[in-house]
Amino acid sequence: MTRKTQPPTLTLLSSLSIVALLGACSSSNSSDDTVPLISGGEDPAEPLFSSNLFDDESATVNNTYFPLDPGTLLVYEGQTEEGATERVEWQVSHLTRMTDGVESRIVVAREYLNGSLIEEAFDWFAEDSDGNVWYTGESSNEYENGTLVSTQGSWESGLDVDGVGSVASAGIIMKASPVVGDQYMQEEYAGVAEDSAQTVSLSTPITLTDGSSYNTVQVLEWNPLESDSSEYKYYASGIGMVADENIDGSERIELIAQYDQRTPMISASDFSTPRVIDHPFFPLTPGTSRTYEVYEEDELIETIEIEILTESDEGGSKTVNGVPVVVQRDRVSDADGNVIEDTYDWFAQDDSGNVWYLGEAVTNYNYDDEGNFLGTDAGGSFEWGVDGAQPGIQMLASPRVGDSYRQEFYEGEAEDIAAIVGSDVSVDVNGTSYTTLQTLDWNPLDDEVREYKYYARGIGTVREEKTDGSEYVVLVNP
Repeated sequence: MTRKTQPPTLTLLSSLSIVALLGACSSSNSSDDTVPLISGGEDPAEPLFSSNLFDDESATVNNTYFPLDPGTLLVYEGQTEEGATERVEWQVSHLTRMTDGVESRIVVAREYLNGSLIEEAFDWFAEDSDGNVWYTGESSNEYENGTLVSTQGSWESGLDVDGVGSVASAGIIMKASPVVGDQYMQEEYAGVAEDSAQTVSLSTPITLTDGSSYNTVQVLEWNPLESDSSEYKYYASGIGMVADENIDGSERIELIAQYDQRTPMISASDFSTPRVIDHPFFPLTPGTSRTYEVYEEDELIETIEIEILTESDEGGSKTVNGVPVVVQRDRVSDADGNVIEDTYDWFAQDDSGNVWYLGEAVTNYNYDDEGNFLGTDAGGSFEWGVDGAQPGIQMLASPRVGDSYRQEFYEGEAEDIAAIVGSDVSVDVNGTSYTTLQTLDWNPLDDEVREYKYYARGIGTVREEKTDGSEYVVLVNP
C-alpha cells in the first residue's frame, strides 16, 4: 500500500494515493456513501492546469494556509489504533525542480513507525499567479526493515511514469481563497493518484495535546475508489497543517514541533564533547593538515592550506557562545604565492552527531592589478550570538538525499545553504577513486555561483567544482 505524504497522512489512510481519475481538474462528486460530504455552500470551478497559470515565482509558495518557507521543518506525532507511535517529518527544501513546465518547490516528507522509516517522499508544489497551491507530483519510496521495497504511488504531472495509458495532471492542494463546500481534485493519475477534497469549514477551533489552540480551515480528503479512506485535515494560518485525523477519530497526528533553520534550536547544553568531531564525512583531528589546489579552466590559480589547530596553537583555543570549538585555519594563496585569505573556522559536534559551523574570523588580503598590497578587510566574518548571527550545520549526523540546510546565517554577510544531492557517488581525484557523499552548495547573496562538493568517508572533502565546470578544487595530500 502506498501512502500519500503531502501533507503528512496517517498510516491507516495509506490507500489515499492508490487510484486517480482522468479528466480536467474540475469539481468531483464522490459515489462512496462513507464520505461525509457537506451540502450547501459554494463549489467554484477550478482552472485547468497549465504552465500559463504560473509566473517566475511559482516555487515561492506563501499561501497563508500552505506556506512553504525553505528551511522549515514541521514534526507530527500520534498513535495508531494498534498503539504504535507514528512520526512524520515535513521538511521544506531549499531546492526546486521543473515539473510539467512549472518550477516547483521540493518538500521531503518522511514517515516513521516506532522509530523505523517506512516511507520517504519527495513532493513538488507550485503556487499560481492567483495564489492557488498546486501539487505537481511526487517520488515515493517505501521501506521495510530499512530496505526499499516499493516506489508505488510516484507520479509527475505531464507524464505517464507507470505506463497506465494516460498522463498525470497536477491538482490543487490549497485554494487561494477557500470556500465552504468547494470540491476539487488534488492529484490525477489513473490507477495511481486520485485524491479529492472538500472545504468543510473556514473557522474550526482546534486544541492540540500541548494546549496550543488554532482557528483552522477544515478540509475533508478521500480517495473516490477506496472505501474507509476519509480524513479531516486542519490548516492554521501562517503554519499549514496542524492536525490530521480519521473521520471517526480512531487515529490522529498533531503538530508537535516547528523548526526554522534561521534560528536553530540548540544551546551549549547540546554539546557534551564538542571538540570530538569524528563524523565519517567530516572528521576534524587536531594536529592534522591538508592541501588543496584550485583550478580555473584547468589552470592552477590558488592553493589552500588547511590546518586543524590544537588548543595550544595560536588561535586554537576558542569558545563560541559557550561552546568550545575545533578551529580550522584556512590559508589561500594565489598562483604567485600571495596570501589572499587567512580564515579561522569554528566547528563543534553536538550530542546527536551533527557538525555545526559556529562562525569564522576572516582576513581578506587586497591587491591592486599590479600585485601591490592595499590592505585587509574582515568581510564574511560572523560569530554565533554576535549581532544576531546564527550557526549552521556543516554536516548532518545522518545525511540523506533530499535534505537541505543552512550552513551559516548572518543576514547580508553569510547565508550559505547546502543540500544532499547524491550518495555513493564515485569521483576520481589525482588518480585515486573515492566513493562520496555529494552536496550542492550555494549562497543566496550570490545565487549565480553554485558548486558541488564531494565528501569521502574518513577524509572529508576531496573535491569541489562549480556546477558549470569552470572551476574545481582537488585534494592534493589525503
